[in-house]
Amino acid sequence: MKMKLKYGIRTGLAAVAAAVSVICCTDTWDEHYGADGSLAGSAGATLWDNLRQDEALRPFATVLDSCGYAPVLNGSQVFSVWAPQITEQEAAGWIAAYQEARAGNDGENPALHEFIRNHIALFNHQVWEQTDDTVRMMNGKRIALTSSSFGGEAMLGDKVPSSNGMLYKVAGTVPFYPNIWEQVRREATGGSDGLDSVEAFFRNWAYEVLDEGASVPGGIKDGKTEYLDSVMISYNTFFNSYGRIDSEDSLYWLLVPTNAEWEKIVERNRSFFVHHNDRLEAGDSLQDLYSKYMLLEASFFNARTQPGRNWNAENPDSICSTMYDARNYGYNCFERPFDEGGVLQGLTPVECSNGRLYKTAEWNVPLEKSSYMQTVKIEAENEQNWEYVNTTTSNTVVATRMKADAAYAGLVSGGEFLWVEDNNTRYNKRAQIIIKLPGNLSGCPYDIKVVFASPLVLGADYLEEAMLKRRVTASVNYHQSVSGGFKTTADNVCTNEEIDAMLMDTVTVAEGFNARVSGYSGYGFPVCAYGEEEARVQLTLQGILGANPPKGYASPLLIDCVLFVPRPDLIEEND
Repeated sequence: MKMKLKYGIRTGLAAVAAAVSVICCTDTWDEHYGADGSLAGSAGATLWDNLRQDEALRPFATVLDSCGYAPVLNGSQVFSVWAPQITEQEAAGWIAAYQEARAGNDGENPALHEFIRNHIALFNHQVWEQTDDTVRMMNGKRIALTSSSFGGEAMLGDKVPSSNGMLYKVAGTVPFYPNIWEQVRREATGGSDGLDSVEAFFRNWAYEVLDEGASVPGGIKDGKTEYLDSVMISYNTFFNSYGRIDSEDSLYWLLVPTNAEWEKIVERNRSFFVHHNDRLEAGDSLQDLYSKYMLLEASFFNARTQPGRNWNAENPDSICSTMYDARNYGYNCFERPFDEGGVLQGLTPVECSNGRLYKTAEWNVPLEKSSYMQTVKIEAENEQNWEYVNTTTSNTVVATRMKADAAYAGLVSGGEFLWVEDNNTRYNKRAQIIIKLPGNLSGCPYDIKVVFASPLVLGADYLEEAMLKRRVTASVNYHQSVSGGFKTTADNVCTNEEIDAMLMDTVTVAEGFNARVSGYSGYGFPVCAYGEEEARVQLTLQGILGANPPKGYASPLLIDCVLFVPRPDLIEEND
């Protein structure tokens, strides 16, 4: 079976032999050599004509000719060419690679991208005695240029001014250093150890547009410009958001799993994104997208913008992904990455032109470090986050948005809270309210914490009110299956938990919550709401009976916010 060519050169003996025959049959080369074998040329001649006059550059010229570059260097656009001395066998390999890639229509052609455009730059670059610079080549690479060398290869003889640029001769092929994205593509070689899965995911976000400035126009046909060489600008919306691993002007580290590990982790992640059937086909699409996104969103590290002044790339105390936010320190930041159990433990990087590629067969990124696992804070005072409890008797519960006194506003999340009470004097009822908990993952346990405000945040006049304790009873409703509605009988999670009204008191009403549904043996909730507007989990909070509360207690609930905390660590402990 013939394997698809990705980026490396793979040639069969027959292809090489055919390419060698092309070289051997090229006519009248002797007419163009200098008598002493030096690089002879004329300032009035084109780069192509001058290049053909050097016997040592004959194999390189044959590659150019076979790959359609003779017209490019024979036109009016200005280039600088660093022509390498290569063997006929090397030339045959590049020609075979070019032909195989064209036959397979396999995207970027390696003979063009890795070889020809790695030796040609736009514009006329002059070399002087003090030259010590880099040159941006047609493939986007930046290659070191001095007065005597190019990309580490010695420059031979004198430069040859041409009518359309400058010609230099170098001792050998200048190495092509792939960037991280190019290296990922090189390693998409199939098998359990390849990176095909990662490459395929990244390709879903890739686009190409013509780089008119770098492309070589060949004329106008039917009112449209035709190009002798079309140079494409590739851009990737995923890279634009997480890290430009395709840019030569960047410096990133990328951590990716092998194909076998990718399948394992993606399958695990799918359990977190089981959407309700009312999402129709979108639910399956979102499950596939999020399960892969979740795997890679913490894999990009910008080596130039790591927090801290003394970041040591060889043995860092920590490394933070590009998704890191100092306000949420616990996520996307990994301590001692090279130590035992660290995210980069035991990995040998592939050095690339714009950073490092780390490939692993054992994914050590903890679930709890992913931003998908961040705590959701629900501000109780916002009207869209709560609703009244339906009752069969006259409902006299009142929820009032309260603003903390300026002196205490910093103690209250958002500076406001929700005061819930029952003002009916005829019936012995409870203050009660439903808080909507959005964005939950399926298959993941949750802690549910309620932050209760102290009446003291309203000022000294509320001291007497603050001296009265409260109690809270809580229950949870949720979708019990991907096709069902809200569970009609709520799961009680706590009863008469004490609240200290003299403090901003946080009460954990549910710890490591798992749904109690017949036939469901998974963690957390059967249905997720990640990325959805509507909440699929509801928390009902009740105070004590209001008409005759115990001595020292009051019925109203003063709710600041609810914290919806994923606990993936409980999954890992039990697996």
